[in-house]
Amino acid sequence: MRKSFSKSPRKAFTLVEVMLAVGVIAVSITAMIGLLTAITGNLNLIRYQNKATTIIANIETTLKMKSFSTVFDWVKNPAEPYVIYFWDEYQNPDDPDNSSLVTMSSEIDGYTSQQPPTEESLMKSEGEIFRVLISLYENGLKGKKTNIGDETEYAGGALSDVKLYALAHLPIKVDILVDPRGDVISGSGDETINEPRRVYSDQLIKMR
Repeated sequence: MRKSFSKSPRKAFTLVEVMLAVGVIAVSITAMIGLLTAITGNLNLIRYQNKATTIIANIETTLKMKSFSTVFDWVKNPAEPYVIYFWDEYQNPDDPDNSSLVTMSSEIDGYTSQQPPTEESLMKSEGEIFRVLISLYENGLKGKKTNIGDETEYAGGALSDVKLYALAHLPIKVDILVDPRGDVISGSGDETINEPRRVYSDQLIKMR
């Protein structure tokens, strides 16, 4: 005797269910994109900070090589920081077998001090441009008598002549900023531009 089986009706998704599913997927994708963006940003920041530690070592060497009066002139007016640019440049850009990167700076002979890399240098470079602001660390002088024969304590602002400077050291603030290759700032820039580009800050001392 043959048994007959009744077929159950096939269930279909309703329009509301489909819309809900699409909404859940869209929210999930948006969250994943946001997460990936945050991860990429954090990785870039770590990479920039690692590079900044190398640049700080370079700045320390530069400050040691320069005379006290030269560095004094660089930083004596905290409102006008001295600017040094750093970038990684291929030494042999046309030779794929010898394409090592070398860190260049605007303080190297043959380049113009306080000027960003030229278009020619940018064509041979890789990555972003690091703009370093070197200025007087005013808090390091607060309450000190900075001028010979003057009992007035330093309260901020520009210093006078190096010949009148009474201390044996000069406190210096170093800010390292990252400029995109297509938007390299010429000069110290303003804080609105600088704040989101700042990746490292430090204080150094220049001795007589």
